[in-house]
Amino acid sequence: MTFLPAFEIRTLALAVMALAGGFLPLFSMASDPRKDVADMDLVELTNVRVSPFEVSAYLDSGYRASNSVSGSRFDTPIRELPFAIQAFTKSFIKDQKPRDIFDIARYSPGVTYRSNDFNEGNANLAIRGFAVSATPGNVQILRDGFHGPSVFDFTNISRVEVVKGPASFLYGQVAPGGIVNIITKSPQARFAATADVALGSYGQHRFETDITGPASPTLFYRLAASYDLDMHYWEPYDAHSSNLSPSLLWQPNDRISVSLKYENFRKSETPQLMQKPGYDAQAGVVPTASAPNLSGIDVPGLPDNWNSMAYADFRQSNTDNLSAWLDVKANEQWNLRAGYAHLKYQVDALFSGNLGMANNTTLLQGRRVRYQVYDNRDNTLEAQAVGKYNFSWASLRLLFGGQYIERRFDNRAGQAPNDPVLGNNPTASPLPLWDLSNSSTWNRFATLPLSALTENPTDQTTDYVDKSVYGGSTFGFLDDRLLLLAGWRKTSTQSQLTNHLTGQSQAPISASAITPQYGLLYKLTPALSLFGTYAESFVPGTQLLNNPDGTTQPAMPTRGDGYDIGLKADLFGGRVSGTLTLFDIRNQNIVNDLAVTDSSGTVKIYNVQSGEQRSRGVELDATATLTSNWQLYVSYSLMNARITEFSGNDAAILAQDPALLDAAGQANYKNVLRFHNAPLQMSAPRLINLWTRYNFTQDGLRGLYIGGGINHVSNQTILPDGPESARQTYTLVNAMVGYAWTRGDRHMTVALNGKNLTNQSYRPSQSTRSRPREFLLTFTASF
Repeated sequence: MTFLPAFEIRTLALAVMALAGGFLPLFSMASDPRKDVADMDLVELTNVRVSPFEVSAYLDSGYRASNSVSGSRFDTPIRELPFAIQAFTKSFIKDQKPRDIFDIARYSPGVTYRSNDFNEGNANLAIRGFAVSATPGNVQILRDGFHGPSVFDFTNISRVEVVKGPASFLYGQVAPGGIVNIITKSPQARFAATADVALGSYGQHRFETDITGPASPTLFYRLAASYDLDMHYWEPYDAHSSNLSPSLLWQPNDRISVSLKYENFRKSETPQLMQKPGYDAQAGVVPTASAPNLSGIDVPGLPDNWNSMAYADFRQSNTDNLSAWLDVKANEQWNLRAGYAHLKYQVDALFSGNLGMANNTTLLQGRRVRYQVYDNRDNTLEAQAVGKYNFSWASLRLLFGGQYIERRFDNRAGQAPNDPVLGNNPTASPLPLWDLSNSSTWNRFATLPLSALTENPTDQTTDYVDKSVYGGSTFGFLDDRLLLLAGWRKTSTQSQLTNHLTGQSQAPISASAITPQYGLLYKLTPALSLFGTYAESFVPGTQLLNNPDGTTQPAMPTRGDGYDIGLKADLFGGRVSGTLTLFDIRNQNIVNDLAVTDSSGTVKIYNVQSGEQRSRGVELDATATLTSNWQLYVSYSLMNARITEFSGNDAAILAQDPALLDAAGQANYKNVLRFHNAPLQMSAPRLINLWTRYNFTQDGLRGLYIGGGINHVSNQTILPDGPESARQTYTLVNAMVGYAWTRGDRHMTVALNGKNLTNQSYRPSQSTRSRPREFLLTFTASF
C-alpha cells in the first residue's frame, strides 16, 4: 500500500539527478507555487516539500482531491482508505467564497448545520444526523488535527476534510457521525502575495491579503489577514470581524522541520442576529385541535429582515489559536512528530430577545435581559510516529501516538428575574411586552442595568483532563490489492464541575474506554475498490445531570458504533472519482435536554440520559473532469436518522393511560410522546448538492469562466418534537462568472458570485437565519 506517494516521486527524481551529477535540497519548493503539478518536470517535482503528516495538496487537480491526512493522521490516498471521506480543495473553496464552515461542509453528503447562534459560535455541524458537539464546551471541529475554534472565517484555511463515521480511534472524543478537520495555510519557500477586495449586497465588504516567502534559506514565513463587514440587511444588526494569522516554518536540514502557527480572530456584533420568535409544544399532555404542537414554528407575519434584539445588545467573539510541531525523519522507515496546541475561545454577550410567547395563539412576546460569558480553553500535547515496511509478501504501515489534553469551560450568566406574582409565564417578563402585530410596541431602547441581573444556575466551570494512547496498522497483501486496517485507542478522562453560586465542586467524574476501528479494502480492478469498516465512538459523561425530579447524578459516557460498506472509483485515468457508501450507526446513553422556565423566569435545563439514536442511509460523492476545462462535483444522501429510544422504557410508558397518571407521570409521558421515534434535530432525509465550473479556452474568450450549482434540502426537521408542518424543503441556486488575466508577473481575477438567487427563506439551523439573495464582486491580484 502506497501511503506516501510523494516520497516515491522524490526518490525517483533524486536518482535521476544523482546520475546526472546534480543535487537539489530534499525539502525545497517548486519554482512556481502557482504551477499545476501536472505541468512540472522531475526536477520541479523534487522541490515539492512533503511530510507524511502534511497532505500532498499539490497532487490535487481542480476540485479532485487525491490525498487526505484526516482519515489516517498521515498523508494517504483517499482511494485507499476503507471508509468515506470528502476533501475540499483550495480551488473549490476559492470558488465558493464561503463565510463559515457550513458553506463548504454542506457539499459533503449527509452534513447539515447544528450551530446555535445563542451560545455555540458558527462551527457546530451534524454529520449523518448526529451533532458533532452534543454538550456545552465540547469539541466542534478540528484545526490541523487539534481541537479547533467555535468561531472563525476562511482567511487562513486552505483545505476542509470531512471524515465519516465513528472516528474515536483517531481523534478521541467525537460523535459517531464523523468529524471535520480544517487545514490551515503553511509558509512556502518562494515569495508570493495575494490581495482580495470584495464588495457585496447591502453594504458588505471584505479586504484580505496573504503573503508568503523565505526569510532565509531555511526559514519561511506566511501572513494571512482580513477585515470583513457583513451586510446591513436585518434591522437592527451590525457585524464586523478581523483575522490575523502569521506562521513560520524552519527547516535546517532534510530531516528536521519546525512549524509555528498563530491565529487571532475577532468578531463584534452590535447587536447580534437571533432567530424569529417561535411557538412551543402543546400545553397539555397530548396535542389537540385547539392546542396543537407548534414546536419549531415561527410566529407568522414578521418580515425576513426583522430582528428581535435591542440596540444595547452585543456579542463579542474572540479566538486565539497557537500550534507548534516538530517533525523528524528518524530513518527511512520512521517519521516522528511532536505537537502542542493552545486554544482560547470566548463569547461575551448581552441580549434582550425572546423570553417566549404567552401561549400558542397569542402575539404577545415576553422580553428578557440576559448577560452570558462563555470561556473555553484547551491545551494539547501530542506525539506520533509513522512507520512503513515493505516485505516480499506484504507491506506494513504503522501508526502510534499519545495525547494529553487539559480543557476548561467557564459558563457565567446573569438574568433579570420575572415578576414573582406571575412566575414562569412569559408575560411576567421584566421588560415591557411586545405585541408582534403592532410595531409601535417594539421598544428597542428598553433595557436594565447589569446590577439588576441575578446569578444564573448555569454559572459554573468544568475542568477536563484527557489522556489517550493509540496504535494501528495497515497490512497490504497481493501487491496491495487487499488492504486490512486495525487500530485501537485507550482513552481515560476525568472532569470536575464547580458551581459558582454555591462555591462547591462536585466529585470528579472518571471514565475510560477502548475504541477500535477495523477496515478492509479490496481493489477489484486498479480503478474500482470494495471497502467495509467498523468503528466505535466514545464521548465521556463530563457533566452533572439535572434530573427533572430535582436530583443530580453524573452522566454516563455516550457510546456509538457504526458500519460502512461501499465502493470507491477512480475511473478514466482519474477523470472521474467517487465514493458510494451504505452506513448504519447507533448512539447510546444520549443526554437529552429539556428547557423549563422556572417561577423566577430563569430558563433551567433538565437532562434525561438514556435510550438510543440510530442513523441509516446511503451517500454518494463524485468529482468529474468532463473535459480539460470543465469540472463537476456532486453529492447525494438518503438518510433516516431517529431517536429510536428516548427514556429507555418508551413502550411501557406510552402504554399507560395519561389520564390516570399524577403530574410527574404526565410530564414524563408527554416527553416520551414528543421524542420517541422522532427524527434527529436538523436531519434531512434527502440532500443533493452540485457545483460545476467551465473555463473558456476559445480565442477572444480565453480567461473567462462560469460556474454554478444547487443545494437541495428535503423535509428537514427543525426540532425533533416539531410537527411535520414545521419541516422544510428548499433549493438554493448559486452562480459565478469571472475573468482571469496576466500582466507581467501579476495574475489578476475579477469574479461575481451570486448566492441564493431565488431568494429562499429558510432556517439553516434551529436558531440561525438564512441570508437573502446576495451578490459579491471580488478583485484578486497575485504576485
